[in-house]
Amino acid sequence: MRSRGAWLAVWIGAAILAVAALLTVEIHWRRAGYEPTVIDSPQLWSIQRGRVYGKQPIPLVLLGASRTEYGIDPKVLRDALPKYKPVMLALNATYPLATLRDLAADADFSGVVLCDLESFAFTPIFWDMQQPVIDYYRRRWTPSWHLHRVLLTWWQRLALIANPDFGATATVRRLFDGGAPTRNYVEYHASRGGDIDYTKADPEAVKRHFAATVEGNLARMPKPDPDRWLADLQPVFDWVRAIQARGGQVIFYESPTSGLTRQIDERVFPRNQYWDRFTAASPSPVLSARDVPSLASTPLPDDSHIDYRDKPAYTRALAEALIERGWLKR
Repeated sequence: MRSRGAWLAVWIGAAILAVAALLTVEIHWRRAGYEPTVIDSPQLWSIQRGRVYGKQPIPLVLLGASRTEYGIDPKVLRDALPKYKPVMLALNATYPLATLRDLAADADFSGVVLCDLESFAFTPIFWDMQQPVIDYYRRRWTPSWHLHRVLLTWWQRLALIANPDFGATATVRRLFDGGAPTRNYVEYHASRGGDIDYTKADPEAVKRHFAATVEGNLARMPKPDPDRWLADLQPVFDWVRAIQARGGQVIFYESPTSGLTRQIDERVFPRNQYWDRFTAASPSPVLSARDVPSLASTPLPDDSHIDYRDKPAYTRALAEALIERGWLKR
């Protein structure tokens, strides 16, 4: 029978081997050009959701989808608008009206909302797209999960092997199929902002992908009648008024698009029939990037998103446009 000392030596040896194996995987993929990045999750979103309260500085809640999450730089926005606290609640591939509805129902929220969406996103079938993360925050979010996510974020920023794509299961699978991890061209941050590096992607391929996705979505959904579309927005206007009644503010914003994406949107949702009528009926300010030259001229490699090198200038231009119109204070 082995002594306690012998068993301890076995365990120490096994731990050393495990650490050596992990370091080998880490070093191998770093040499191949991969870098650690934070991975977005409902827990990371919930941390930001808990930051929407207070009055000094004023919470500036950023709602939208990928164009907001990858286009607006929270640090630059904070420097440009020191009276405000940017809170990133945009969520890739989902429209934000469920989160606007949730903030309207939250009696403790009285901050500012910058809600980025286009005419297509106001169609009622898209209103619940962000509801799953809201349900997670309302029903499952706890202080212990908060601590877990803070520690996990630290680990993901430090090590590649914190990413499941480089974990043990994925590594063993690749031993048999000979594949390599996907080279993600988006880097996330703890603030939930994302940086797109288009030198690591094929912008034309991404452009075609987005155009095909939009066309596919439109093919499955009949074009709404403009009058019916506008009438359906009354609940949205009620949410805005609920926030305003508590001293808060909502600003609707249409971020820039170009090329195929803009052509498709204008073909299906002509501005004079949809966006302009929404602007006239909205109880809160409405801004379109199409009406601000410094925003409309922002380079969009895939017709929809901004390369991270252009994010600071775009963010400052957006802040300046909001200040010039008196909607935010310098």
